[in-house]
Amino acid sequence: MIASETSELPPGYWLDPETGAWMTIPWPADEDDKAFLIENSLGPDLIDWAEWRTDEPGLVDYLTGKPWRFTPGQARFLILWYAFDPERGRWLYRSGVKRGAKGTGKDPFGGALCDIELVGRSQLVFDEDTESWTGQRHMLPLVQIASNSEAQSKDTLRIANAMFNQEAREYFGIDCGETRTILKDGGRLEVLTASERTSEGDPATFILLNESHHMTESSGGHKLAAVARRNVGKSPATLQARICEMTNAHQSGGDAVAERTFEAWQAQVSGRAKRRDILYDSIEADPSTDLYDDTARMRALSQAYADAPWADLERLSDEILDPRTSVADSIRYYLNGLAAAEDAWIDPRKFDALARPELALADGDQIAMFLDCSKSEDATGLVAARLSDGLVVTLGMWQRPHGDRGKGWLAPRHEVDAVVRQAFTAWRVVWFGVDPSPARDDENEALYWAETIDGWHRDFHRKVKVWATPGAQGHSVKFDMRLSERGGKERNKLFTEQAELVQRAIDEDGSLMHDGDPGLRTHTHNAKRRPNQWGITLGKENRDSKRLVDLAVCMVGALLGRRLALNSTKIRSGSPGRGKVVVM
Repeated sequence: MIASETSELPPGYWLDPETGAWMTIPWPADEDDKAFLIENSLGPDLIDWAEWRTDEPGLVDYLTGKPWRFTPGQARFLILWYAFDPERGRWLYRSGVKRGAKGTGKDPFGGALCDIELVGRSQLVFDEDTESWTGQRHMLPLVQIASNSEAQSKDTLRIANAMFNQEAREYFGIDCGETRTILKDGGRLEVLTASERTSEGDPATFILLNESHHMTESSGGHKLAAVARRNVGKSPATLQARICEMTNAHQSGGDAVAERTFEAWQAQVSGRAKRRDILYDSIEADPSTDLYDDTARMRALSQAYADAPWADLERLSDEILDPRTSVADSIRYYLNGLAAAEDAWIDPRKFDALARPELALADGDQIAMFLDCSKSEDATGLVAARLSDGLVVTLGMWQRPHGDRGKGWLAPRHEVDAVVRQAFTAWRVVWFGVDPSPARDDENEALYWAETIDGWHRDFHRKVKVWATPGAQGHSVKFDMRLSERGGKERNKLFTEQAELVQRAIDEDGSLMHDGDPGLRTHTHNAKRRPNQWGITLGKENRDSKRLVDLAVCMVGALLGRRLALNSTKIRSGSPGRGKVVVM
C-alpha cells in the first residue's frame, strides 16, 4: 500500500498537487513570476515556430506527418531552457537534463531540440532597434548528438531528420544523412564520437547527450561526455553553447554521467554550490509505492507518465509484474525512480534525506570516534558519533589524488595524528576505535600505522573510558578487524550487528542523522551488502574497485562505539546544559 504520508522530499523537489508525482522542474507558481519568465525567454517563439504558427515551416510528428505538438511539460522545459537574464543577456541555465520513464517521449523531444538549434531562431542576440533581446538563426550551427554507441546517436538523428518534411527541407536547404545532416549554408547536425580528433574543429553550438544513464567509465561514456564539454566550452560568448541530457533514471552508485549531473544539481539546490545553473526536469512516482498493490502501482504509473498521455499504463503495469523484470529496473525504467542496485547496502535516497547540515558538534560534546586506516590504495577516514543524539560527523578523509599527483602517495600519518589529537582537545572522546592497515612501512617493514596507534594508546588510555579492545592485554584504541587477530571474530560480529542496525536506521526508521558530508555520502552510496556468518555487513563491490566505502565503515564503527559507551557503566551520559542521552 502507499504510505499515508508522502516520503520526505529531497532538495529541489516539489509535489504535484493533482497527481502526487515528484517534480523537479522549477516552474514558478506566482503569476507575476511566470509572466516575467515567459517575457524573457525565446521559448514561446520557438514553440510557435515548431508548431507551425509562424510564416516559416515548422516540425512534424515523425510517426504521422502531422504538425508537431509539444506536451505541456515539454513546453515548460523549453521556456525555462531558453530563459535569459534581460540585464546581462545570458542564459539562466548553462546545462540541462530531461529525465523521464521509458516511453515518455525523450527521443522525439531530443530530436526536436536538435532541430530547433539547427534552424530555429535559438541564438540570443541584442536588437539595437528595439533595445531588447531576441532570437536569430545561428549563422553556422554545429549541433552534435552524443550517445554510448553510434547506433543510438543515429537513431536520434533519424528521428530529428524525420521531423523535417519536404517543405521544411527545401525552405531551409536541409540535406539529411545517416550520420550528418547538412545545411546549404554550411551548418550541420552530426553524430559525435569519443575520438579525440572529433573535439578539434569548429566549436559546437549545442550538444545533446542521449541516454546519459548508460555513460559510465567502462563504456567510454565519461570520455565522450568530456569531449562534449570541451566542444561547448570553447565556443565564443556570442554563442553561449550548451549541453542537454536526455536520460532515464540512473542506477544509484553506478557513477554514470547522469548520476554525476544529478549530484551536481543536488549540490546546487541544497546550497552547497555557488551557482544554480543546471535545469533539471524529472517527473517521478512517489517512491513509497508498493509495486505489488494494484491500485498503488497504477497510481504510480499515472504519476510517472503524467506528461505522456499516449502511454499504455496497463501494458506498463504488466511489464512491472513480469518476473523477468527486477524491482530495481521497474523503479528506474517505469517509475523514473532512483533505485539502488540489487546489492546496495542502503537506499541512497533515504540516506540523503537524513542529512542535517545545520547541526554540528559543540565544544565539550561526548563523542565516539572510528578511524579506518589505509596506506595508499583505500581512503583513511575519521568519523565521530555524538553520544547525546547519534549525530554522525565526518572529521577527516585522506585518499590518493587522481592522476599523476597520486603517484607514490602515502597516507599522511602526521596529518591524521594532528586531527585525532585536535578531536581529543575539542570534545570528550569516550570511545575511539582504530582499524589498522596490515600494510608495512617501506623503510623498516614495520606495520605502517603501528607506532602512531600505540602513541594514541599511551597518551589517551586514561581519557577513553571504554577501551576498543578491553582486558589486561587489551588496547585502548586498536579495533583490529582481521579475523586472524585475537578477538577478531567478536569484533566482526559486533560490527556486523551494528551495520544491520545502521541499515535499519536509514532505510526503515529514518532515525539516523548525519552532517551531509559529500565524502560520507559517496562512500555510503558505494557500499554493497556483504553477508557473513553473523549477518549482513558492508564492503566494496570488489577488492580492486576504486569506488571507496571507508567513510561508511567509519560511520558504522563510530555508532558501534557510541552503543558500547552507552551500555557501559563507566560513562556518565550528557553534559552541562545539553540534556540526557537519546538512544537511537
